[in-house]
Amino acid sequence: MAKSMFMAWASPVDDASDSEFNAWYEGTHVPQIRAAVPAITAVYRYRVADVPGVGAAPTHRYLAVYEMDTDDVAGAMAALGAASAEGRIDMTTTIDLTANPPVLHWFHAVTG
Repeated sequence: MAKSMFMAWASPVDDASDSEFNAWYEGTHVPQIRAAVPAITAVYRYRVADVPGVGAAPTHRYLAVYEMDTDDVAGAMAALGAASAEGRIDMTTTIDLTANPPVLHWFHAVTG
């Protein structure tokens, strides 16, 4: 079981950018995030399911779940921030940074 994780919600800027957004996310973004935070042991990506009658869909179309083998969430956050500030995280014009910017949430594992 992972000791901690972070979840990243994001969307492409429009439907036409969906394929390019996903290619960048899988081929560039995930490898750069993994390099920045060596404690990441697994990454899973999900797309919002369109289920009729369930109500309004979430504002973000995609979710990435990054499992980590560390309980030092602050250290992982700092490493990711440093990689971003140092230009080691490439962005794409296909990600929505304006109307629906990415959201990150960090979690510690809860064991019983």
